[in-house]
Amino acid sequence: MFVKFCLMVLTLATAGAASAQSSAARVVYDSRIQTPEPRLTELERGRVKYLAGLAMEARLWDDADFRASDTCAGQDFAINGVAPGAFTVKGAQQTAYLYMYCYFRPGWSQGLVITQGNQVVAHYVFTNLVSSLYALKDINQNGFTELVLEGGFTAQGGTEGYIEIAELQPQRRLLAQFKYDNQLQPYSDNCGAVETGGIWTSQVIRVTPGKNPQFTAQKIQGKCENERVATLTGALRPLKVQPLPTGWLSAPLR
Repeated sequence: MFVKFCLMVLTLATAGAASAQSSAARVVYDSRIQTPEPRLTELERGRVKYLAGLAMEARLWDDADFRASDTCAGQDFAINGVAPGAFTVKGAQQTAYLYMYCYFRPGWSQGLVITQGNQVVAHYVFTNLVSSLYALKDINQNGFTELVLEGGFTAQGGTEGYIEIAELQPQRRLLAQFKYDNQLQPYSDNCGAVETGGIWTSQVIRVTPGKNPQFTAQKIQGKCENERVATLTGALRPLKVQPLPTGWLSAPLR
């Protein structure tokens, strides 16, 4: 009886610890943590570039104000991020590729390709300034992996950053968007505008997973000469986020 009781206590304690760990807040964004450079085979790179070329031939980046297809031949092609996860099928082993096909101002011709084994299962294109990509492990607990797209721009010596959290299933949407326009900007600096005394300001964004994920932000600040060390740390504050449509267009799969 005593042994059985001990085993029951141990089981409950382990289950409780696992539950607490699964619901613990996760870091979504911290400017001090660098996203690893993508590691690719030539086969992967060639497949993504081929799909990007098909999208350009279909003039999917063209609009009334700018015809990217008139001058873009893939001369700036690069894969800016690679992430594993289950993006369109629960439990699947898939890979997401973020690419840029041509560099333009005010936005790059970009796309997102999802593969599963040797099959391309999704391809979307958009105009943006996204420079890196990484995965989040199912923060709304619906069985699908989310993607974080991080970008920004530099003008007059200052840099402004933003991030978007996207999910592809059960519906394609942005779960959250953090940028200057909605007063949730995750990063800014004046490092190129001043010779000395420049500062960077960032927000450490965390999320507690659940059916309705809860986000918090914590302000940190430091000197431009050391982007990894914060000299000021603020208090945690809750964030309100609003799901949005991605605005992406579906593109050829083959």
